Amino acid sequence: GKSSLYWALYTFLQSARKPKNSISKYFEPAGSENLLNIHEQAVAAPKLGEIALTLRDVATKNDTTYRISQADHGTHNQPAILKGDLASDFITYRFFFGFSDFRNSEKFNLWPLFDEEILPFCVSTGGKVPLEAWRLIKHENPNPSNYSGLAGTDAFDTFHRNTTTFAGILPGIVDSISAEAQKFYDRHFSAGDPAKVTLKLGVTTLPSSSGSNQPTFLFTKPVVEFGIQVAGKVVNRPQAFLNEAKLTQLALSVRFAASVVNLHDSDLKLLVLDDLLVSLDMSNRMKVVEILLTEPSLAEYQKVILTHDRGLFDEFRRMIGTTHSDWCFRMLQGNPKDGIEHKEEKDALQKATDYLNGHDLEAASIQLRKAAEETAQRYLKMATGKAPKPGEFHSLSAKLNKARDIL
Repeated sequence: GKSSLYWALYTFLQSARKPKNSISKYFEPAGSENLLNIHEQAVAAPKLGEIALTLRDVATKNDTTYRISQADHGTHNQPAILKGDLASDFITYRFFFGFSDFRNSEKFNLWPLFDEEILPFCVSTGGKVPLEAWRLIKHENPNPSNYSGLAGTDAFDTFHRNTTTFAGILPGIVDSISAEAQKFYDRHFSAGDPAKVTLKLGVTTLPSSSGSNQPTFLFTKPVVEFGIQVAGKVVNRPQAFLNEAKLTQLALSVRFAASVVNLHDSDLKLLVLDDLLVSLDMSNRMKVVEILLTEPSLAEYQKVILTHDRGLFDEFRRMIGTTHSDWCFRMLQGNPKDGIEHKEEKDALQKATDYLNGHDLEAASIQLRKAAEETAQRYLKMATGKAPKPGEFHSLSAKLNKARDIL
């Protein structure tokens, strides 16, 4: 289903940075880490699994297909995929659950969430990729091979240098995201605030390591704290002070700011959202729809928006309106055992035509009514230059009367 598409794109782009042939484990039927369809593997002669992505050059119309499978690592060090990996961003609802999952007594430390949900998409800093710098020390073991003598000393020295390197990279990334998050919040969410809300994301504990052997070795993980001021006064426990809707707005500001700050130069820039809005209240859902469709800093991304919520799907389509030609609407149908197909989701007029050809006049009339509403809405948007407000509803009669007045 949709999450399989999300993880296929994620795995594909990440594979470009991994060592040669290190991704075959995902396609080995007997392997513990395989990502294969278990129903397909149960048949007598299962098909070999692969992920293939085709990039089309808009100028020449030439297609280039890259593949990863058990026998093929066609993305390894490929410039187009390497750049695409750094320039792309993947966001799921888990970020917003993690942002609000703090008890009243807990420190608002976002480092575990930052590690999992933001760092993998950060661009290079000072010639280094932050995620790769973190991976060198994340295991917290400076001497995994248990070298002794000079080799052991060298292993500890190397680990300390790598820790210092990452400690030098991290604050700049976090400070940039913090500054952009404030701008994003002010632009999209601050209008109804009774007092000025100032947010801050900062590294309060740098990663550090010490010791020259295993008994004396000590590693300190970074701490990235989140805090706010309201009307200039520090709020010590944001998780207790803020309601869920406002906390979600701040989380959205931080997460989208990370996307903007880390936007990298590449022909391939994917922004993939998997049920991002499932945990949001309706007002914030519609606000995010508006942001995704109008925010200039997100315009460079090719967006892939995945949802199981039909109402949200229809609202997206309504808000898109006259720019419909820039978007593809697809429905995934079927099940993992018998196969899943994607089909074009027809608009109301196309559905009405199908029903009319099938002599189902009642169903055709319902779709024609929807088509009339969409047509009136498109005209009003063109004539007034204003899109419908998120969640706002006007009757067909009201839309037609307004259109008549303009005409």
